Amino acid sequence: MDKAWQEFRKVAEEAAIAGGRLLLEHRFAPLEITLKDRQEVVTNVDTLADAAISSVLSRYYPDHSIISEESGMRTTASPYTWIVDPLDGTESYIRGQHFSSVTIALTTADRTLVGVVYHPFNDEIYSAVAGDATMVNGHPMQVTNISDLKQARLILDYSPRDDLRHHLQTMEWERGFKQTFRIGGSVALNMCLVAKGAAEGYMYGRVRNRLKSWDIAAAALLVQGAGGRVLDRYAQPLDTHQPQGFLLCCNATLDVQTLLHDIAPGAAHG
Repeated sequence: MDKAWQEFRKVAEEAAIAGGRLLLEHRFAPLEITLKDRQEVVTNVDTLADAAISSVLSRYYPDHSIISEESGMRTTASPYTWIVDPLDGTESYIRGQHFSSVTIALTTADRTLVGVVYHPFNDEIYSAVAGDATMVNGHPMQVTNISDLKQARLILDYSPRDDLRHHLQTMEWERGFKQTFRIGGSVALNMCLVAKGAAEGYMYGRVRNRLKSWDIAAAALLVQGAGGRVLDRYAQPLDTHQPQGFLLCCNATLDVQTLLHDIAPGAAHG
């Protein structure tokens, strides 16, 4: 493993903690809320956390490019690009649900080298380097090995307008899933729940609110480093550097063919 990648990880963890500190400091304070595209919102805390993260990354690597959900793109000639979401789960943060995170990935040529997701409210920092195991607070994580859908715990996140809803409701009734959750908030944290074995799978289906690289690039590496998969609706590896309206994150053995059966291409409209 490249020693430099481990240094990248340390810097990413430092930056994520700096951003997470702002989330904690302002969680009980009145928020300044602004409407963005498609009814999405941004707060002053998103902006403050973004500045703190950018400050750390720029101090160590002033020549690297940075793409942030909140501050846009700073392009340089470097082959390395940091992808940042300073507050993944803004709606959850606004409502005081504390299911929000900071996500940071380092990429080169569309390959993710480092992924970090920080859950400041639980003081949990998930991190991975490509080709190495995923860690949470220094401890290795592993997905489960449950393959039977009847025994699987699944996290579902889809629009009420999505045709995927009808398929999943039928599946829940016919297959009798052991347990299903509908959790909004941070997509990255839902993926981390799969990575650490708290759930067998997480399915997202919202075409009108497509996932971006800052939502999923870091967490996808974490899932893979824990032995899991991040797939598209065809059960193929998902391109985390392109906007995605569908995602299935799961362990390595889950019966995804049955889970995805009859989900037609382009079926999601949410």
